[in-house]
Amino acid sequence: MHSGRTDAESTTPAAAADTPLFRLAGLLARRRGPVECAAWLVTALAAATLLRIAVGVITMGAPLVFYFPAVSVVALFTGWECGAFAILGSALLAWYLFLPPVLTVHVPTSPQIVILAFWILVGGTQVAIAQFLRLALQRSLHSETRYRKLLDAAAGTVWTANDRGEIEAPQANWAALTGMSWPAYAGDGWANAIHPEDRARLIELAKGDAAEHRQVEARVWNAGAGDWRWYLARSVRLPRLTGEESEWITSLTDIHEQKLASDRRNMIIGELRHRLKNLLTIIDALAKNSRAKLETDEQVEAFLKRFLGRLHALGAAADLVLAGKRVSIECGALVRATLSPFMEERAERFVLSGQELYLSEETGGTLGLALHELATNAVKYGALSVPDGVVGFTWTLTRRDDGQEQVVLEWKEHGGPPPRAPTREGFGTRLIRAVPARERGGKVQIRHDPDGFYCRISFLRPMDGPQATMPRAAA
Repeated sequence: MHSGRTDAESTTPAAAADTPLFRLAGLLARRRGPVECAAWLVTALAAATLLRIAVGVITMGAPLVFYFPAVSVVALFTGWECGAFAILGSALLAWYLFLPPVLTVHVPTSPQIVILAFWILVGGTQVAIAQFLRLALQRSLHSETRYRKLLDAAAGTVWTANDRGEIEAPQANWAALTGMSWPAYAGDGWANAIHPEDRARLIELAKGDAAEHRQVEARVWNAGAGDWRWYLARSVRLPRLTGEESEWITSLTDIHEQKLASDRRNMIIGELRHRLKNLLTIIDALAKNSRAKLETDEQVEAFLKRFLGRLHALGAAADLVLAGKRVSIECGALVRATLSPFMEERAERFVLSGQELYLSEETGGTLGLALHELATNAVKYGALSVPDGVVGFTWTLTRRDDGQEQVVLEWKEHGGPPPRAPTREGFGTRLIRAVPARERGGKVQIRHDPDGFYCRISFLRPMDGPQATMPRAAA
């Protein structure tokens, strides 16, 4: 890496605008007051007249030719109004000074009228073209100035390259960031400032392809920090009006601290998942080993089975949250994780379907406990207690007439013994009713139909919640 920079490279975008060409363009496009316009008009016509008089010793013809530059200059520098006055003024001067009889107020002859009329027509065309160029130049300068001011205000670094990913001209921002001097980063030399492990990805980003917008994370050498730092590189295609190859504008945004924080967070989450699984294993072992070795009480066995089942269901939900690195749980993943112990020997008896749908951590955790309770009851009393029983569970997202989105979860058993309604509400029922407790418009419907137990849970999805994708069948 080179730390030196030339004076040309150290200029800021605003300073780069203070160039002779840019100043000339600003002089052409600037709006002028009446006095300044009159000065331009008089000066241009006087110069053209004096030039015609000086050339008069050689030729007396074509007097209006000398006013072409005057009309163009006046129209370009002052606008179409002064340009129109320049046409009329030049016509009057030519008529009085150069059309015979000169220096007299006379009625022009027919050929002279044709010449003057033609001049007005041609001059008007000149003025129209000059006004168009003036307006185009004003808009171009406005866009250029705004672009440069945006670069000054932007926190990131911006550079341009061609379709082959090559830098063709000095880039002040790139030089200031990396410390490289021109032409060390010309062509593809800029890639030397990219970390070797990220170089291929960023070079691919800088090359032209069908995409109009692209972005990638990469480490770039920061001369000020004297180290590699993480940046988010975004590239957009800028087509050239000449039809030549496109230009790519790439901006770099410093995300170093966010990237390091994200890596630390991922490491902590991984450690939490590991500790959670270890904790559940320890609790499982403690619960099983706390009973007497010769204990045969069926109630103790039932308690352990139910307690450990609920514990693992809750652990599966928590692990999904940590694995997803978010505060929401994907419904399909939660369902499969919770029911996996029941599906090991009877997977064909479960029919699961639904679209990708995210639930809040609280709702997802409670749903995991409720599903474990429903499956346990189906094994003990319901459809899974007989060989031909089947359990179906679906989750859907529908749009209501008022525009709000409603989540519907349905558990339905078929082929089992006719269910009997309990005489009192137990813990399992309270778990089910707690699923939508934290959501808007939560409702729970439980039926003990003759053909099998049915449970329907519905609520409105939070307006700022994770977006669901298009429906797709679950595997």
